[in-house]
Amino acid sequence: MKNNMKNRYLAAIDVGGTKADAVLFRDTGEIVAHVVDPGMTPFDHGAEASANATRKTLEKLFSHADGDIDALYASVATVEYYYDDFIKYFNDKINVKKIRIEGDGCCLISGVLGHNDGACMICGTGSSLYMRKGDSYRHIGGGGHLIDSCGSGYVLGQQALRAVYRACDGAGPQTMLTELVNEQGGCLMRRNIPGVQSGGRAYIASFAKNVFIARNRGDLVARNIFNTCAADMANVIWAAREELGAGFTLVLNGGIFSHYPEYAEAVKALSPADINVILSDVPPLYGCVVEAMYDVGLTCNDAFKARFMADYQK
Repeated sequence: MKNNMKNRYLAAIDVGGTKADAVLFRDTGEIVAHVVDPGMTPFDHGAEASANATRKTLEKLFSHADGDIDALYASVATVEYYYDDFIKYFNDKINVKKIRIEGDGCCLISGVLGHNDGACMICGTGSSLYMRKGDSYRHIGGGGHLIDSCGSGYVLGQQALRAVYRACDGAGPQTMLTELVNEQGGCLMRRNIPGVQSGGRAYIASFAKNVFIARNRGDLVARNIFNTCAADMANVIWAAREELGAGFTLVLNGGIFSHYPEYAEAVKALSPADINVILSDVPPLYGCVVEAMYDVGLTCNDAFKARFMADYQK
């Protein structure tokens, strides 16, 4: 892969419910700049606020470029519901030769499979399953935490808090989650309902880790939450099989899957045996990089990936 333009740059950004992860890079895989900001999705903050926050992150990133930026690929969770607003804002405010914005599913497929057909399941603050075939893609689930975010960090955290509240009220079994949740919150969480209500989706999702800790210590309530949520996610995969048929590859990605591989294994065990389920070994942002390269007619070989990941992990 040759680079005849010394100051040729590409950019990629992945915006989720927790963070916005962005890189300015060269077509050799070298990362020139890396910016991480809090995530602001359209579902949580509205299209205008989310687009503006994304622009500010990109402005920080672009300040490190001393030449043209040939392509920007942006993965933004829930953007498919606000696409027209986002693309108009980006085209008006951001000076890049080629801009492409998609939901946060295609990049997860691309990070492992390249720009090819396949499917992915995200499990981070939210959750969704994306399917891509040719130039079209769609998702199952992902209706947002108020409607359907099955098995996500938000649901796991919500269920942990609910179990604690019910145990304190005497309306549910006692659980190790009470001590763990109170310790994380720094108070008796049963008495901090206003704080929880105002904390928002990411705050509630932050309590998900306690489900895994308590389950590993043998807590039955935590085990039930774990099992129920894993089964709910697998049910979405079965729905995807009805559409795609046997033999497709499903990539699992997102913060919950990557931090708790036992959860990914539980979802896999409950999924159809005739599909190929694999856990991603790269961050979501890498798939955005693959797509930015694709938009300028380039592919990411092993040398590119090795260089990029070495720089990314610094």
